[in-house]
Amino acid sequence: MSQTSHSKLRPAAATVAGWLILLLQSLSHGSGPPADGILDETRALSAETHRQLADELRQFREDLKCDAWITATSFIPAEVTLRRQAQITRREWSGERPAVLMAYDRATNSGAMSFAPELWARHSSAELIEIMQESRRTLGNTALTLDERLALATRSWIDRLRLMESARLRHTLTLQRDEKQLAQAVISLLAGGATMLALFGLASRRHSTHSEHRFLFPEVHVDMRLGAPYGGGVSAEIMHSSGGQ
Repeated sequence: MSQTSHSKLRPAAATVAGWLILLLQSLSHGSGPPADGILDETRALSAETHRQLADELRQFREDLKCDAWITATSFIPAEVTLRRQAQITRREWSGERPAVLMAYDRATNSGAMSFAPELWARHSSAELIEIMQESRRTLGNTALTLDERLALATRSWIDRLRLMESARLRHTLTLQRDEKQLAQAVISLLAGGATMLALFGLASRRHSTHSEHRFLFPEVHVDMRLGAPYGGGVSAEIMHSSGGQ
């Protein structure tokens, strides 16, 4: 009976232990985001690596105006995927701000990343998915120590996102410059067209005014001359303002 009762208690004890771990994790997450951007519950990072990554995350946040987080946990509940947990944590810590979070689970030796909707709107979906896949491969590479994997994966997506943001800004500036040049060309074209129309209208009005002028020869009475009617010649002239006859 004693052995039977012990065998029945083992699964229950394991379940309770799992839920206790989950509770501790939820409490640690609920206490707020880590000040340096790193939550390392696995104690995998050395003090030096932790310090270096914290500095790099801080610089990333300042340069790109984007939150950046790393989490390394030892347990997640079976009903929640690591990617889903990463999304939940990112929203809890960053809200609707631009943010990226890389999560690692030691129990399953797996990794996941979560990007804020604004990053999906800024950058190519294909490039972001490629970053997620590369990060997952790096974190799952057991040929490296966990310290090395976390550092390598973090620096990889930091560098990629920096390059993508620089390319986006260059493209935006180019579009703005092209739009400005196009606007200036359109304004010049419109101004030129308006001037041509004004000149054409002025010329048309002058032509219409001249075409409406009527020139009538005067009625003349010729007296007798040398005994014959209309024996004398008569001439008439019409003088134009331009001097022509």
